[in-house]
Amino acid sequence: MPSAQPIASLEQLKKEANTEEGRDFFILLAHGWLRSSKWIRWDDDERRFFVRNEIDDTEQELTEKQIMDNDYTLIGEAIEKGALFMYAAQDKEG
Repeated sequence: MPSAQPIASLEQLKKEANTEEGRDFFILLAHGWLRSSKWIRWDDDERRFFVRNEIDDTEQELTEKQIMDNDYTLIGEAIEKGALFMYAAQDKEG
């Protein structure tokens, strides 16, 4: 598996996903046996996350509050449990 960087907070997620191309992330599930891959982009002007769920190719547009709410996504819970990771080998625009 490629190396990965844990995402420890909402602020860190916003910082890492604040690129034109977005970034690739994953949530570890089932004690690390499964992975839920996601593409996430933060738009600072719109104050929204754009999320593509790779498993079914669905897309979501979420506020900061919604991304932390399990009614919308498991991303917030994954951050709190230390289960959200960013693939490390990605270029980031300055």
